[in-house]
Amino acid sequence: MKKKVLLIALLVALILAPVTAASYRGSENDGAIGVGLNLGTNTGVGLKFGFGDFDVLANIGLDNFRFNPFSLGGDVAVSYEVYDFDFGRGHHMPLTVGVGASMGFVFDDPFVFDLAVLVPVGISYQIPDFPMQFYLRLAPGLAVLPELDFAFAGYIGALWMF
Repeated sequence: MKKKVLLIALLVALILAPVTAASYRGSENDGAIGVGLNLGTNTGVGLKFGFGDFDVLANIGLDNFRFNPFSLGGDVAVSYEVYDFDFGRGHHMPLTVGVGASMGFVFDDPFVFDLAVLVPVGISYQIPDFPMQFYLRLAPGLAVLPELDFAFAGYIGALWMF
């Protein structure tokens, strides 16, 4: 019963966070969309939807480099800029903290579904006057399915910003 209540609370938080954060103050990344390569616990496609200091991040790909049995992983997170390391002349590296969920699908007999709540902490760098952004994120958390346990995710990647 506790797992169901925790899962419902997590889903409600993930639905309400973007709605309540949409009025957060904007920046030069307001309305930006990024698509690129994500390497890490989910190696595949990385996505970013910018709303100023508030971003929605998503990744989908091969889960933990598992081919046998084949495993897919995906995650989604809401991320806020908490500090900006400004180096001048357009060079800066925002430090972000957020909350999100990570899912894993193991296609084996029996089929396994993993779910974890993560707290991603990251840093990114966008080349001035060029639409390429690089990032590094580390995300400790709590696995809620199939059982309560420690969870961790890590990512490094590059996005082409539109």
